[in-house]
Amino acid sequence: MIRRFIFSSNALWTGLSALTLAIGCRPAPEAASEFRNAVPRKETVAMIVPARAGQALTQAVTAERQAQPVRGATAELYQTTRGVSLMVNGGGAVVLGLVKAVTHYPPTNLTNNTAVWGPWTEALSPNTWKVTVNRVADHQYEYRFEGKPKTAADSAFVVVLSGTHIPALDADGDPVEGFGRGSFTLDWDKAQTLPEHDKNVGKTSYTYSHMGPQQLVDVTAQFRQVQDDKTGKLVDVDYAYAQQPGGEGNLDFTFTAPGTMHPAPGKMAVKSRWQRSGAGRSDVTGSGGDLATPLHASECWDSNFSSSYLHADWDPTGAYGTEATDCVFATAVYSSL
Repeated sequence: MIRRFIFSSNALWTGLSALTLAIGCRPAPEAASEFRNAVPRKETVAMIVPARAGQALTQAVTAERQAQPVRGATAELYQTTRGVSLMVNGGGAVVLGLVKAVTHYPPTNLTNNTAVWGPWTEALSPNTWKVTVNRVADHQYEYRFEGKPKTAADSAFVVVLSGTHIPALDADGDPVEGFGRGSFTLDWDKAQTLPEHDKNVGKTSYTYSHMGPQQLVDVTAQFRQVQDDKTGKLVDVDYAYAQQPGGEGNLDFTFTAPGTMHPAPGKMAVKSRWQRSGAGRSDVTGSGGDLATPLHASECWDSNFSSSYLHADWDPTGAYGTEATDCVFATAVYSSL
């Protein structure tokens, strides 16, 4: 249904790992604890779609239809939804995980309103890196991860990751690690200007709210001019996710369908919903491109993720199942993206 994008972050990993080694192995002092909680964790923005026990977690997203969907086989749109969630998680998880690792250690410089880790250059690296966290108001922070050529002046630093975060507070009014609301942008185009970088291009921006372990998780992500690793084309993709922990969830996403996709290229918008059991439904709208009129498709699956219902405007002969009895959500709901 959709192609996979390139989301490796080797250059960022190298830079942040170097910072970690430079800072040392002692836990950060209590004075720096508020700055440690001033950046989101990868768990804060994770999109969790139910999976079969033991199912491998892979960053690959189903690239395209391999065969006609079959009743009782693993639902194609479930697989696409699951793959998309893993791919979007990968867009921020590595960087946020490494920022957490860095901020665990004592900052290089610490004032009342600012903590700085670095600058640091690994012995054999052409890049220099640093992380800065600023308190801009009570329990409100801005942060940035910057790089530059190691021989350049400090004015050459470019911001690869930047964001704002308002942490959730406990009963005593203290920030809670891993929970809060805010936004961040990962700028691969800026990373491309550094002497050492990976192949990623474009930008991705996340907005999130996750105020506690039992609170609603709400995440939106916009990927702009990122590279489709099969066609080499630059594409825009949007995502919106919401789930009540332990309850129902939903994920909306859009993408530009390639010309090889049946029935025709154009914008595809998908809305997937699921229950706690894992049973769910996806509804798809296709428009634009070579499509004279919008087209629709729906697929439902049971708690084992087996396809139980399918209908597509462009192929009515391939339909199966009864919507009223074979779908946990009996009516279609289309994406508003």
